[in-house]
Amino acid sequence: MVGIKDVAKQAGVSVSTVSNVLNGRVNQMRKETLERIEQCIKDLHYLPNRSAQQLKSGQVKMFGVLIPSFMNPNFASLVNILERIAREKYGYQIILGNTNRQDEQEQRFLEDISSFGIKGAIVVSANTDKPHFIKAIEKGMHLVSFDGLLSSEKNPCLIDSISMDNFKAGELAASFLLEQGLSQLMFVSIHGDIISRFNKISGFKSELKKHGIDPVGKELIIEKTEDFGDAELMRIGSKAADILLHSRKKLPEGIVAINDMVALGMISRFQSLGIKVPDDISIIGIDDIYLSSYMSPALTTISSPLPKMAQQMLKRLIDRIEGHNLKPKEFLYMPKLVCRDSVKILK
Repeated sequence: MVGIKDVAKQAGVSVSTVSNVLNGRVNQMRKETLERIEQCIKDLHYLPNRSAQQLKSGQVKMFGVLIPSFMNPNFASLVNILERIAREKYGYQIILGNTNRQDEQEQRFLEDISSFGIKGAIVVSANTDKPHFIKAIEKGMHLVSFDGLLSSEKNPCLIDSISMDNFKAGELAASFLLEQGLSQLMFVSIHGDIISRFNKISGFKSELKKHGIDPVGKELIIEKTEDFGDAELMRIGSKAADILLHSRKKLPEGIVAINDMVALGMISRFQSLGIKVPDDISIIGIDDIYLSSYMSPALTTISSPLPKMAQQMLKRLIDRIEGHNLKPKEFLYMPKLVCRDSVKILK
């Protein structure tokens, strides 16, 4: 088995110099020396002993990512961006945990990664004021929240929180529909105590209130069963379309859906029944997943700056893992409208 001494011998350098390369300490190293060592590592197929590195440094260059569902395209996009930046910029790898929004699975994942010496995790779309998160923080786990619970007087900020301004996203969606002369509007969401959902609905209602308009009825909240989770978001949209068709004499002029997958499910169901989008009803989503631009009609949606948010999450988390003492902060990123074809444009 090839060892670090073999690499050092072939490269004509000391073992400590090779160690510096393996640990990213290359700022003072000559370019040709670095390139020679990297080529020797490649030629010899050398694999560093991660366990030995961990024993020496007291840390492992990995962190966890807890997501509610692998099947949600928006979460999949986020993980893809996180993995690439973590690997290319910081030399870190990620371990994924699929939690299904279950407290027991969240707690188990945190305990498991901690047992492997992993000291940090990004928590996606979860309320991090739960006891198992607080316990993990008290035991030294560094957490960063994405699209989760923001602080308040009642809930002080314990960890970094990075989110799109979901209130603004709801406002933007409602405002765009109103600008097209559509006033009979409804918000369609999924049942669940998720702060980002609450803020999107609140922003939608706030924008309508500014114009003296009431939403059509109460917002439509679809109850989930075992068959309706994050993996079945389009089916939830289809179910919402059926409920609207069978419970109302007249459809709203415009609908804001809680996310793109629900919006796409509604469009598919409406059109299968001969209801044209956007001629008969306009629909706007929130997320801007990659599928949205390929559907017919292409979905008008609200987009977040996901790469910038991912970079901020990684910087804050890895700085903490590597010993920097940072005061917890909240970072809100502004959404933007992506205008496509699912909203009837005022001529």
